[in-house]
Amino acid sequence: MIALPSIAFEGFSGSAKGVTARRVGGRNILSCKCYPTGPATFAQVARRTSLKKISKSWKLLSSEQMREWERLAEHASGASVLGKKAELSGQNLFVRINVARAMAGESLLSTAPESNVAVPNVSFSQIVVTPQLIVLGGTKHEPSPNKLVVKMSGTQSPGVSNGWSKTVIITPGMEDDWGEADVTRLYLNTIGVEPTPGQKVFVEAYWLDTSTGFTGQAARESVIVTGKSSYQRRVKATMDNLDPTEESHVSALDVDFSTGAPVAVFNAQCLGHSNVASSEVYLDQQLPAEVIGTGMCLGRSNDDEGHINVQSYLVYMYNRNGKSQLTFAHRGGPYFTKTEVFGAGIIY
Repeated sequence: MIALPSIAFEGFSGSAKGVTARRVGGRNILSCKCYPTGPATFAQVARRTSLKKISKSWKLLSSEQMREWERLAEHASGASVLGKKAELSGQNLFVRINVARAMAGESLLSTAPESNVAVPNVSFSQIVVTPQLIVLGGTKHEPSPNKLVVKMSGTQSPGVSNGWSKTVIITPGMEDDWGEADVTRLYLNTIGVEPTPGQKVFVEAYWLDTSTGFTGQAARESVIVTGKSSYQRRVKATMDNLDPTEESHVSALDVDFSTGAPVAVFNAQCLGHSNVASSEVYLDQQLPAEVIGTGMCLGRSNDDEGHINVQSYLVYMYNRNGKSQLTFAHRGGPYFTKTEVFGAGIIY
């Protein structure tokens, strides 16, 4: 028979079977040990390795740096325990902040931030979850160094009311695209299967200040997966949309069409072709009829002496045979085959 640790044992700490006892801030706390329920994913292995490396880095700090972390920890708090915020040590805060920064691709922060930075809360108008589309729509943009962290669960029974323990990070830090946070591909890469219509998915999102490692309050929603959605994804043309059976004369492409207005933002690296002052792009699907037309943008390139030459371009957009063609046609300024075209233009 194993005697479980008891809060009656004021000074007791340690483990017995699946229960661990520890004393924090004058309180005895009992918790159950957690064991892996399946094989670790690549992301989980990388995160555990990062945590171990960061924990060891604490011992490499100077005494002054450790004191600065301890002073900052006096103004921070951990998760609520028994209705009271738990106190954090300087080492705990050092690890917590640097784990968050490492997740977003930032380097180790040895010197403590000057203060506990206030991070904005996430605000969005809707969450759409279908097998083909997962997006946080109407997301209020926050400028750099804030990045959006999204956690989601796999599909759960619609009767499950609390599945937050099943959420995993699907993006360690992303920027919304004009108020749209499309995480479809990230979800599929992390969870591995499409969400099932009629089932429930749990979603958490919060902003991460990558300069300090502090995070904002998490917004939580549970969503029933639908088979289809009326949500209209922002229309784009990128390198991912190129028709592999056609020759396209660009090395980079990012055309973003405004929703509800005849405006597009053009960004492309044109290469020219066949001694014609234009570059053609072929997409693997048709653009919506409302964005078909002609737009205008600027261009620039360097001559042999390194001077910047300003140009103007017309962009013709066609639909034919179930696909789309974009032609960047030179119209003003000295022409160079390798040219960057850019800027917003009205489509007419």
